[in-house]
Order: sequence, then structure tokens, then C-alpha cells
Amino acid sequence: MACRILRKPHYRIEEVCRRWEIPEADLAGLVIERELTLSLVAAGVLVEVGDIEQVDERDWSPIPEGRRYLIGAVDLRPLDAWHALTAGVQTITAFAAEPGRYVTILGQGDEPGRYTVTRDLLVVRHAELERFEAAQARLQQGAAPAPALAAASAAAGSAPRGPVPQYEWDAFWCEVAAMMLFEGPPESLAALVRRMEAWFAGRPKQPDSSTIKKKLSPLWRRVAPEAERLSA
Repeated sequence: MACRILRKPHYRIEEVCRRWEIPEADLAGLVIERELTLSLVAAGVLVEVGDIEQVDERDWSPIPEGRRYLIGAVDLRPLDAWHALTAGVQTITAFAAEPGRYVTILGQGDEPGRYTVTRDLLVVRHAELERFEAAQARLQQGAAPAPALAAASAAAGSAPRGPVPQYEWDAFWCEVAAMMLFEGPPESLAALVRRMEAWFAGRPKQPDSSTIKKKLSPLWRRVAPEAERLSA
């Protein structure tokens, strides 16, 4: 007896257009307007993931956390997805990531990594399909989106899903702020790094010293004059 599949992990473009009874051009419009996220079915794409930190007003610095192979459906950036859908092919250098994060494709040696996305590789995740259909159902019923869900939809549009942060950076910065307030700035950047290395030692995962230093360097440049004055 044949088994009927009731749920798929992701759906091809043709399936989505038939399901929603819309032409592909309308689907492309939803993608470029960030109302719908398309994904790529990847099979072992090597990437580097990490944070993007602001060094100064016009300079941003990547802080690598590590490398990994992506296997399965991976979200694309809206413009990349739109080009792949409308032109049939698009060469990408990175995938979608959370705000302040990056997912960059690695190449050979000093060569930048690239990956060719063809239209037949594009899919819509099951969770994204359900999210979009629920939003459309509320619009058809004339109901305003619930505030929490509306905020989640806006976040999904402006910042597609990406890897979950590996380290507890929010708690890290809370600890730094509390230390500066109650104890004052330490005597040097090295001392600040050691202090936060000790804090991370009690957490489930610890970044290396160079990553912690890169995180703290912009702050230290701001507080260093006061630290020097207090230690004089």
C-alpha cells in the first residue's frame, strides 16, 4: 500500500505557484519586497559564520566564529533569490543571516567563495509556507496582524533566518556594562579581556581570546582615556 506524504520539509517553486494560484512573476514580487523568503537546497557548502562589529562610523569588521558545512535548505538574501528566480541563475557569495551576523561562502586559498544558484534549486521552507499563508488568511479576514506576529513577520522580511548565535553575547555585554559601572574600567585592554575570559569560563561555550579581544577593542578605545586617568 502506498504511503501518502502529508508534510514535506520544503516545496519547489512550481508547487508553491500552483498551491497559491499565482504566476511566477507575482511570487518574484513577494521575494523582492521581502514578504517571502526563498531557500536553496545545499549539499555540503563550506561557509564561515560570525559576527559583524562596528569599528567606527564607517568601518565594520567581521569576527569569525568558525566554519561549517551547510546541508539542507538554507535561506537566500532577497536580491540573490530574486535574480535566481527571474533570470534562472545567480552566483552568490553569502547566505542570509541574522542582524549583526554573516554567513560567507569559503573558496580555495585566497579565492573568494562562490556558489551558483539555479532556479531548480530554489524552494520555500515548510515553516515559511505556513507563516506566509497564515498572514494571508488574516488579511483575507480583514483582521490586523497581532503585534507580536507582525513584528516577527517584519523581522523575517528584513533579516532572514540564519545560524543561531554560538555564544552568549547579550549576557556578555550586560556583564561588561555592570563591571564598568560598579568596578570602573580596568587598567588595560588585556586586563579586560582576561576578566571576560574568566566570565566565559562559566558558560556552556567559550570563544577564543582573539574573538573576545575583537569584541572589546572598539569599547576600549572609547574608555581608554578614562582608564589611564584613573590609573595615573
